[in-house]
Amino acid sequence: MAKKAEKKNGKIPLPIRIIIYGALLFATYQCVSTIVLSLFGETVVGTVDVYGSRIDSRGGDVGRSRTITKGYYFTVNGKTYRGRATYHSDEAWPSLKKGETRRERIRYLPFFPYVNNPSSLGDFSVMTWGQIFYYLFVPFGCLGLYLMLTRWEKPTAKQERGRVDGRRVHRQKVQRRRYGGHGGDRRQRRSSG
Repeated sequence: MAKKAEKKNGKIPLPIRIIIYGALLFATYQCVSTIVLSLFGETVVGTVDVYGSRIDSRGGDVGRSRTITKGYYFTVNGKTYRGRATYHSDEAWPSLKKGETRRERIRYLPFFPYVNNPSSLGDFSVMTWGQIFYYLFVPFGCLGLYLMLTRWEKPTAKQERGRVDGRRVHRQKVQRRRYGGHGGDRRQRRSSG
């Protein structure tokens, strides 16, 4: 019975709405933070202390055959910050042994170093045109989806009036078509006709 009521009024259940909004917010955050890092970020040499490379497909797309996981740290103004990145790439470094490290350039925001990425993920000069296009236009797509979902949830004032008045509004429209005018009393129209 509850499912029929939900389908009837066209509302999306709250848990599903929360998941959708969370995914849209996360995608927007990822893209905006990458754009801000590329425009306003500074680069420092950091240390990679965790590295993993998993083969996803040997004949896959160029640049997407492996899933790379990196854990790194870097120092800014005497304070050490940690970061982690997971992305698709063709790079094939050997995995790090215990205690082994590698040097890598890290891009961070000077006013908030907690927002950081390896420079290959946060610098437009290193990215392909497809990646730049993705990072620039996904936030607008997420905003459009968010607006579409919120408008789907909230009826307009005209729809709300139609629901409140219900059948009365519909009857008046039918009477106007049948008898002309403003839908006056039927008995009056019949007696005069």
